[in-house]
Amino acid sequence: MPDGLKGPSSSELLSQAQNRLIEHLQASEKRYEDLVGHLRDVVFHLDLALKWTFLNQAWHGMSGYSIENSLGKYFAENLSSQDTQKCTAGFQALLTKQLTEMSEEITFNTADNDKRIFELSCRAVKDETGQFAGFAGIITDITERIVAENKITFMAYHDALTGVANRRLLMEHLAQELTKPCGHCSALLYIDLDNFKQVNDHYGHTVGDLLLCEVSDVLSEYAQDEEDLVARMGGDEFILFLSNLGENSALVTQKLVQITEKIRVQLSEPVLLGKLKIQITSSIGVVTLDHATMSHSDIFKYADAALYHSKNTGKNQVRFYDEELEQSERRRHQLEDELSQAITNEEFLLYYQPQVDAEGTTILKAEVLLRWQHPRHGIVNPDEFIPHLEEYGLIIPVGKWILEESCRQLKVWHNAGKHELCLSINVSANQFKHPDFIEFIEICLIKHQISGEQIELELTEGVAIHDIPSTIKKMDRLQELGIRIALDDFGTGYSSLSYLKHLPINTLKIDQSFVQGLPHDGYDAAIVETTMVMAHHLGLTVVAEGVENRVQLAFLKKQQCHLYQGFLFSQPLNVDRFSELIL
Repeated sequence: MPDGLKGPSSSELLSQAQNRLIEHLQASEKRYEDLVGHLRDVVFHLDLALKWTFLNQAWHGMSGYSIENSLGKYFAENLSSQDTQKCTAGFQALLTKQLTEMSEEITFNTADNDKRIFELSCRAVKDETGQFAGFAGIITDITERIVAENKITFMAYHDALTGVANRRLLMEHLAQELTKPCGHCSALLYIDLDNFKQVNDHYGHTVGDLLLCEVSDVLSEYAQDEEDLVARMGGDEFILFLSNLGENSALVTQKLVQITEKIRVQLSEPVLLGKLKIQITSSIGVVTLDHATMSHSDIFKYADAALYHSKNTGKNQVRFYDEELEQSERRRHQLEDELSQAITNEEFLLYYQPQVDAEGTTILKAEVLLRWQHPRHGIVNPDEFIPHLEEYGLIIPVGKWILEESCRQLKVWHNAGKHELCLSINVSANQFKHPDFIEFIEICLIKHQISGEQIELELTEGVAIHDIPSTIKKMDRLQELGIRIALDDFGTGYSSLSYLKHLPINTLKIDQSFVQGLPHDGYDAAIVETTMVMAHHLGLTVVAEGVENRVQLAFLKKQQCHLYQGFLFSQPLNVDRFSELIL
């Protein structure tokens, strides 16, 4: 340095360095404040007395309180005692190093008296000496997230239409119930609305939905205990679970009888939905829980069995699952197993009953009749098992076997020279409504090289007039294949003559209940005479069933009946005996 020039002294250099450091710190602090000030979450500091020492700008928007009025105040002034205890325990755990970070969900009362859900997360902070000086962290408003999560959870566990519990929540509730020790009684009521489909069909699904909501409201009135539950199983089926009914089983049963009868009566009362007054009944199955031995599946199996018997004995009834019903269920399940085995073991047989001309000498058709060759009981008549085939859902495979076997046997007789024989085959409602019914018949005709003219399908009145437009469409398709349609048991069902002119049928079968009283029963005689006149006018073939004597035959001949079927001519025959008769 040149002589005469003095540089800054050490004190001046130190002062300059301090100024630069202060400027740097101030700039850094400003950047921090700018950053923190623009955060949507609250950044806070608490001292060891748990009083606010710093709050960023987000505090006012989130809490509604000003920063100035909040600083220096106790953190929990707007929290519940439960949340306060939860947080103070967390702060203490931070100071004792049991936790390195704390996060708690709290409910905060805002300045607008609104309850918001906050998530408070923080760590303990130390001063320059290394001692704990307080806590620093972030508060996030998670109200919308919690509301959305709760909505999703609610939807997962509740029925969307009625708002009551769904199957999932019911199953979890039952699981908890079954873990409880024995000593208190609980019960499950399985409620099914009778003929609810008719409400939907007649008034529309909107009215049906309103009715379901009304039913759920009625049932909810009986869920008094906090552990009681109303659930919708789907469709028109509901569950009412009643807990803590008492310890005395006799008194519990008496109480349940009173409750279920009140529910049954209340549900049968007319309901006003807008301008419509709707009345419907219900069937109820009841099972009391045995916590020691029952499982989920047991409870529903027993309740379903009780409900089944309630509906099967006339509907609008209450049925309790008891020892008698248990034995009945055991027999029912045994029969179901036996019928399933009968399909597998090919125990079903076809019998054939001739339909002859007026002279009784020519067999023009034969009705195909199903028999069961039971391994222990021998031949079982159809009245004893066909209703159960319908009930257990086995009528479809058995019905297909009947069609297939009939076509196969027709081919055998055709090859033996019996070309004109026609087989009349009974068809159930479930068969006729099945989507592949016509397609399966086509396959059978092609497979066995049988003409459609050799097949006649017998439908009851109930099947024929269910959804008439769809029925007509199917009948037309069948007749395109050459298949004839017969209306079976005419006069015993809906007794409506108006639909006859609309349905493309070929044959009327007069039920044997009207033939038995001929000619002396005036009522039977009048029905038969009227049916004959109408059938002749419509160009229909008439078959009289159950002809057992020549007096009946003479009366029917006088009315110009076309074909006759009954014991006067032949009982139903197995394939070998019928083959001997026709060949």
